Amino acid sequence: MFNNMNDDFIPETPEEFILVRAAELARTNVNVAMDRIRDGMPSDFSKNRLNYFKELNHIFVREQEEKMNRLEHLIFKTHAWPESFPDCTPALRRAVNRWVKQELRRTSGAKCLILIGPSGTGKTSFAKSLPGYYNYFDGQWRLDIWKNFTSYSIFDNIGWDEFEEKGFPNKKHILIQNGYFKVPHETGVLIEINCTQPAIMLLNQGLHEGQLGRPPITYEEERVAMFWKEHAIIYRMGSNEYFYKKPLVPAHDENQVSSSSTIVSDDELKASGAE
Repeated sequence: MFNNMNDDFIPETPEEFILVRAAELARTNVNVAMDRIRDGMPSDFSKNRLNYFKELNHIFVREQEEKMNRLEHLIFKTHAWPESFPDCTPALRRAVNRWVKQELRRTSGAKCLILIGPSGTGKTSFAKSLPGYYNYFDGQWRLDIWKNFTSYSIFDNIGWDEFEEKGFPNKKHILIQNGYFKVPHETGVLIEINCTQPAIMLLNQGLHEGQLGRPPITYEEERVAMFWKEHAIIYRMGSNEYFYKKPLVPAHDENQVSSSSTIVSDDELKASGAE
């Protein structure tokens, strides 16, 4: 329907004017573009709704990819690994450096990095500090913010056992670069995404570990445990491990905060209500 509408295409019929306008709208909002076709061509829309949606979604994805490519040189991050984390504890630093070196640039077969540790230790700040654009999901799945072309994906504040229950795709698809697979859109249409990014999953100890924190009992649990042992690097942070030192508050003055650390984690921002 839209294949022949290049930059030189000149619409002649009312229907073609509607489709050209819909294609323009789809660059920023697929739902608005769909509404334009529905209102202007109701009969044709009812017969070809799924095809229109797929083609408009393709226009949107292509536009976002081109936009990101144009802005790639303007990437700015608050923190950068490892320079912004001089106080990261040694064993933790070695573990994540090994993952960054061996897995981050892979487009297939990369192991997922699963960090299990206390809140407020800089896990989220670390994950966001790696080079490149990322998909970031905080507690819930949103297909509208998934981008095929990002460098990696971050999954934060999601219970391991509740992952699929919260609407996320199967962990074995989205955490281990499973390539093309389909996920449901809110309209009921299945949309194909391409997962070639390595994944980082951030779990709070006790709260989010689920089956990862329990020894397997059944045969099925043993099989699942072996799968993730093969396809993930699971690092459990000790009680004295962190990516950055927490600011110290002197006992004599609760309103005075030490300037010993220049990094404030996303976990702390959430806890304080600043986000």
